[in-house]
Amino acid sequence: MPGRLVLHVGAMKSGTTFIQSRLFANKAMLRSRGVLVPGREWLSQVYAAKHLLEGQGRMWEKHAARVSEHDGTSVISMEYLGPARPAAAARVRETVAGEIEVVITARDLNRSIAAMWQETLQNGRTWTWQEYLDGIVAYRPGHREAGQPGPETGRTFWRQQNLVRMAQTWGQAVGPENVTVLTVPHPGAPRDLLWERFASVLGTDPEGFAPAPTQNESLGAASALVMRRLNELLEEAGLPFPAGTPFRKGLLSKTILAGRKSSEPSIGLPVAPWVRDHAREMVEGLQRLGVRLVGDWAELEPVEVPGIDPATVPEGEVTEAAVAGLSGLLADVIRRDEEERAAAREAEKTR
Repeated sequence: MPGRLVLHVGAMKSGTTFIQSRLFANKAMLRSRGVLVPGREWLSQVYAAKHLLEGQGRMWEKHAARVSEHDGTSVISMEYLGPARPAAAARVRETVAGEIEVVITARDLNRSIAAMWQETLQNGRTWTWQEYLDGIVAYRPGHREAGQPGPETGRTFWRQQNLVRMAQTWGQAVGPENVTVLTVPHPGAPRDLLWERFASVLGTDPEGFAPAPTQNESLGAASALVMRRLNELLEEAGLPFPAGTPFRKGLLSKTILAGRKSSEPSIGLPVAPWVRDHAREMVEGLQRLGVRLVGDWAELEPVEVPGIDPATVPEGEVTEAAVAGLSGLLADVIRRDEEERAAAREAEKTR
């Protein structure tokens, strides 16, 4: 008898990495409780989602087949699927037997804006903070100029953060009663509350799980500015993103510069009136759709993000962050070189 698929589709920067890391760190325990996490590793689900969205490739079919054969609960988590087009959402329904519950994790809009800008810089963008804010306001759902394509900054943000459109698209495919909005707690809430809520959707006790081994760390304001300028220089050198992703994002941004966050001012953002208006409209839109709620609608009320305007970061702090990044990269190169030399010497001894 076909079981149930919990399909976690985002939104981006709403605790998705935390949930994905916890799932894959506890595959065996979940399996012992009847919950299947298909794929050898998280990248398997990444490729499956890409194949689904692109309409080609076999990875999605393999995942769909495993889920359909499992008579318990299965879980796939990939935020790329949040802004899926209706055809891709319909394909999920067509290829997976049994019940499907789509989960949209939702964070308050103001925190999402600050988190998304630095994430776009880690993904090779070169937008200034003000350009990003202006684009978000200009392309705000329900307030766009008719017939105007809008700035790319706004299109990029709302593609990932238009929760009402996400719920509509997935609700059309699986039924709005099978779409769950799971709210991300406000700052100061117990650290594992998000996991407890997600575990409740899976239908398993949240206790006893190993902690998530990785986090999708954000950048401080100075390091974000370093990445923005670096992206500009690499583009000028004919190396636009995604060239060098393992080095510029995986090593420099996510490891070296992210490790400096506690020593840098954070990116701050007061709550603008339009943000409060949109948050209210968003909650009303989701409620009209009849989606299920896990958490509290009040947690989508925007809160101030403590920190500073990136435009006010002193040049000296940006320079310090840049030097720290250069030092970290050079240290990695030196360590690799020494390891290779040592291996070569050992190989020479055995000849």
